[in-house]
Amino acid sequence: MRRLPPLASLAPLPFLSAVLLFALLVSAPARAQDLAVEKFTLRNGMTVILYPDHALPVATINIWYRVGSKDELAHRSGFAHLFEHLMFMGTERVPNGDFDRLMEAAGGSNNASTSADRTNYYSSGPASLLPTLLWLDADRLEDLARAMDQKKLDLQRDVVLNELRQSYENQPYGRAELAIQYLLYPNAHPYHFATIGTEDDLKAAQVNDVKDFFATFYSPSNASLVVAGDFDPKAIRPLVETLFGSLPRGAEVPRRPVPPATLDGVKRGIAFDKVQLPQISFAYHAPKGFGPGDAETDLVAALLADGKSSRLFKRLIVDEALAASVNASNNSQLLGSVFRIDVQTRPGVDLDRVEKIVDEELARFLKDGPTVKELDERKATIEAGKLAALQRLETRADFLNQYEFFWGAPNGFTRDLDRYRNATPAAVLETARKLITQNARVIFRVLPEQPKREPGPRDARPKDGTGAAFRPPAPERFTLANGIPVQFWRTTELPLTAARLVFQPGGALTAPDGRDAGLASLTAQMLDEGAGDLDALRFGEAVAALGGRFTSTAGREALEVSLTVLSRNFEKGASLLADAVRRPRLEEKDFARVKRLALDDLAQSDERPGDVAARVVSRALYGDNHPFAWPVEGTPASVEAITLERVKTERAALVRPDLATLLVAGSLPAAETRAALEKSLGAWKAEGPKPPVVSIPATPTRAGGLRVLIVDRPEAPQTVVRFAAPAPVFADPARAKLRLLGTILGGSFTSRLNQNLREKKGFTYGASSRFGLGRATGSFTAGADVTAKVTGASLREFLGEFSRLAGGDVTPEEVGKARDIVKNGAVQGFSGLSGILATATGYAELGVPFETLGEDLAAQSLLDAAALNAAAKTAIALDHGVLVLVGDKAAILPQLKGLPLPAPVEVDVWGAPKSP
Repeated sequence: MRRLPPLASLAPLPFLSAVLLFALLVSAPARAQDLAVEKFTLRNGMTVILYPDHALPVATINIWYRVGSKDELAHRSGFAHLFEHLMFMGTERVPNGDFDRLMEAAGGSNNASTSADRTNYYSSGPASLLPTLLWLDADRLEDLARAMDQKKLDLQRDVVLNELRQSYENQPYGRAELAIQYLLYPNAHPYHFATIGTEDDLKAAQVNDVKDFFATFYSPSNASLVVAGDFDPKAIRPLVETLFGSLPRGAEVPRRPVPPATLDGVKRGIAFDKVQLPQISFAYHAPKGFGPGDAETDLVAALLADGKSSRLFKRLIVDEALAASVNASNNSQLLGSVFRIDVQTRPGVDLDRVEKIVDEELARFLKDGPTVKELDERKATIEAGKLAALQRLETRADFLNQYEFFWGAPNGFTRDLDRYRNATPAAVLETARKLITQNARVIFRVLPEQPKREPGPRDARPKDGTGAAFRPPAPERFTLANGIPVQFWRTTELPLTAARLVFQPGGALTAPDGRDAGLASLTAQMLDEGAGDLDALRFGEAVAALGGRFTSTAGREALEVSLTVLSRNFEKGASLLADAVRRPRLEEKDFARVKRLALDDLAQSDERPGDVAARVVSRALYGDNHPFAWPVEGTPASVEAITLERVKTERAALVRPDLATLLVAGSLPAAETRAALEKSLGAWKAEGPKPPVVSIPATPTRAGGLRVLIVDRPEAPQTVVRFAAPAPVFADPARAKLRLLGTILGGSFTSRLNQNLREKKGFTYGASSRFGLGRATGSFTAGADVTAKVTGASLREFLGEFSRLAGGDVTPEEVGKARDIVKNGAVQGFSGLSGILATATGYAELGVPFETLGEDLAAQSLLDAAALNAAAKTAIALDHGVLVLVGDKAAILPQLKGLPLPAPVEVDVWGAPKSP
C-alpha cells in the first residue's frame, strides 16, 4: 500500500445522518443482489465499468492493472509494489506532488495497493471532482515514464525499503510471513517472493528497469476501470472515451510459466523474533481464488477458528488454556490460494503439545465434518461481513473490479454470496479433506528471542584431539611393454576406476611468438570427437554405456587424456581410451565445429573481465617472446589459422607413448588393472623422432618498477584487480616457506587479504593470493574483483598487506593454521579418484616423484614464524611486477593518486578488451 489510510477513513461517517446511514444498511442486501452497472470495452482494449449511485454526492474511480508480484522477473522482486509508489511521482502535466494537491484541495483522496495478482489505484471525492480524477489517472497512464528519473526512483525505493522494515522486519512475526512463502513455493514459481520484494532486488532497480516495467504492464488493454458514484453515465462515458480511449493499446502482456506448487512432504522452519508469545503456523496449498472449493475453504477456516465455539478456539483457548489466540484464513489468489492456521501460545507452553492438539482437532474435523448448525452460523457471519463491507462506495467499486478480474463479470455479488449460501456440510468436508494434507504442508515456528544465556557445558571450547599423522599413499609403479611408466593407487571404497595419460614433451606446448597458441588445446578437444570405428556421436554413446566420462585437455606444458568408468567395465574403457589416443578420427566436419566453438568462446571471453585480466597479466609478466605469454586456448588470430592438417601433425608429435605417463586409481587389483592396460596400450609404438623441445625461460625480472596496466571497460561496476610478480621455481629450497606465506596472505577464507577486503571492508566477494612455482617459471599472484568506487581504497589495502608481510609480522598461530590448511588440503585430495589423479598429475608435470608431497609436508611441519618472517622480506618482488586493472578508466585513474606504489610506476591504458 502506498500509505496508511487517513484517520478520517477509520472514524464514523460524520456527515451521514442516522436516517441516511440506516437506509444504506438496510438497502445493502438489495444492492448485493443486483447493481445497475454498464460494462464496455474501449477500442484500445481497456475494460470500463460504470456504476451510478446517487445516494450521496460523491464519486470514486478504481483501476485494476493486471500485474502483481507474480509477473516480476528474476532479480526484480518488489517491482510491482515499487511501481505502485512511483505512479504518484508526477508527470510533465502534473508535476510531483500536484497529484495529491489537486485532489485534496477539492476534498478528494487517493491510495493504492499491490498484491501478487494485481495493482489497484483508487481515488474518491465530491462528485464534482470526478472529471479531474479521471484526467489525473489518464495522464499518468500516458506520461509517467517520460517524467521518471533517478531522484524519484531513489526516493520511493527508500520509502519501500522502510515499508519492508516496518511491515515485516520490524513487525512481530513479520519474518515468518516472508519465510512461509519461500517454503510454500519453488524458486521458479511466480508466488515464491512476497509482494514487498527483497532488499537486494529493490536496491538493484535502475530507471530503465522501471520504464521497461511500465511499458510492459501499464497499458489500457491490461486494465479495468470502475467509475462509481453520483454521476450521469451519458456525460461520463464520452469523457472516459476521450481521456482513455485515445491511449495506445500496448503490446501483448507476457506471463511467466507456472510450475506446479505442490509439497511432497512437511517443510519446517523456525525463526527468533522480538515477540512475547511463540507462534506456530500451519500453511497448506488451497484452491484457486473464486474457483471451485474457494468458498468452502473460507468456511473451513471459519469453522476451525472463528468464534468461541470454533473447534480450535474452544480446545486451545477455552478448554486447555494453551493459546492466547488462534486464527485460520484463506488468502485467495489467481494461481492458487494459501490456507493458514496461526496459533499464538501462552509463554512456556510445550509447542509440540500444541501442534499435536491442532492435528487432533483437524483429524476429528476431517473424520466427521461440520454440523449443519455450526455451518449455518458461519455462513451467516460471512454473509453479514460481506454485506457490511458494501456500505462504502469505494468498497463496492473494488468488488466490481475484483469480480471482473476473477470471473470476467463485474456484477457478481449474488454469485459470490451464493457460493457460501449453497455450500453443504458434505461439500465443505470434501474440500477440507483435499485441503488439509498432514503429510504435505509447511509448519513454521516463531520463538521469542532467547534471554541472556545461562552458564552451560558449551561455554568453553573442548580440547581438540591430537592431529593424526598423514603420509600420502605411495603409488605402485610398473611399466608397460612399450615403456609407458604407470603409477597406480588401489582404492576400494567405490567400484570405479580412473586413468589419465599425461603427455609431456619436456617444454612448452606453445611457441615463444604465440603463432601456434591454441593448437594443443584444439588437438586435445579433437581426441573426444570419435576414435577407431566410432564417430563422435557413437564414441560418446560407447563411453556413456560403460558408465564413463572422457575428457581431454591441454595446459602450458602437458596434454592430458582421462577416462573414468565403472570398474567392471575398465577393460572396455581402456580400449576406448587407447583408441582415442592411437586412432582418433580427426574428421573435417568435427574439426569445423570444434574450431567454430573455440572461436565463439574466445569472442565471449572478451566480455569476461576475469579472462581479460588473466590474458593481460600473462602477456605483461612474461613478455611477448615467452611461451607463457599466450593463452592456452589461443587468440582469435592464432586459432583462425589452425587447420586440421596442423592438428593431425600436432597429435602425431605430442600424443605418443614415449612422452606419456599413465596415472591410474581404482578398485581393481593391480594385476587386473595392468593386464587391461597392457592389452589396450602395451603394443603402442612411437613413430618417428620426438618433436623439438620448446624451452621455457625463467620468469623475466623486469626492471623499472611496477608496471600498471588499465584495460578500459567504461561504466563497469567492478574493477578486476590482479597483482603479479616473479617468484622462484619449484626446485627452490624456499618453496615450503612460500607455500605457507601464500596461504597466510590469501590462501583461505580467514587469510589476511580476504578478512581485510571482504569481511572488514566489504569491498569484494573474495580476495586471494598464491605462489605458483613451476618447473621452469614461478610467479606470485594476488587479486580481487572490487566495487569500482573503492578501487583506490582496495589497492591501498593490498599494498598495506604486502608491506605487513614483508615487515615480518607472521605469528606462530598463523603458521600453525597455514600448516593445517595445507595438510588438510593434501588429505582431502585423496578423498576421490579425481583428487588423487589431479595431485599426481601436478607432481608428474613438475618432473618430481610423487613422494615429494610427503617430503614437503614434513618440511612444512618444521617451519616456525621466524623462518617465514625471514623469507617474507623478499618473497613479493612487486617492484619487478605488474598490476592489471580491468574496469572503468575514468573511475580508476583518479583513485591511483597518492597510493604507496613501488617507484617508479609506469601506467599504460589499453583500449577495448580484445584478445592479445
